[in-house]
Amino acid sequence: MSELTQEDVVIYLREGRSMANLDYSGLDLRGINFQDVRFDGSSFAGANLAETNLGGANLQHCNLEEANFSEAMMVHVDMRHSNLRGANLVNANLKEAVLADCDLTHADLTRANLTKASLVGATLQDALLVGANLRQALLLNANLHGAHTWKANFDGTVLDGAKGLEYSDPPEA
Repeated sequence: MSELTQEDVVIYLREGRSMANLDYSGLDLRGINFQDVRFDGSSFAGANLAETNLGGANLQHCNLEEANFSEAMMVHVDMRHSNLRGANLVNANLKEAVLADCDLTHADLTRANLTKASLVGATLQDALLVGANLRQALLLNANLHGAHTWKANFDGTVLDGAKGLEYSDPPEA
């Protein structure tokens, strides 16, 4: 993987260059429009993607550990088989996102919109789902052990084979 600077990212986007299999780790990419961009196999470990537009983007097989996606627009994003351990997805709009087989252990999905999202086989162990909207989401065979689900909306959610879901009290401050 190639290591990039924030300036390189802007140039690559402007020139329409391939954004896949690159290292964006630790970069401040806040507010950039990445709509429909393909990032397959890239690393964004610890990167700041707050308030970005990742609608329709492809982030399959990516390392997104501890990345900040707070307030990000991620409608229809495809993150299959990605590592989102400890990621910040507070208030992110993940409507109809594909998060199948993702590792979201310790991720913060507080007030995230996951309406109609696919989390088939996802690991949400010890994740914060406080106030998250999971209406009509697919959580088939998901691991929810220790997940904090206070005020989460599970209306119409498919939970067949899901393990560990317990409706929790408010998280401790």
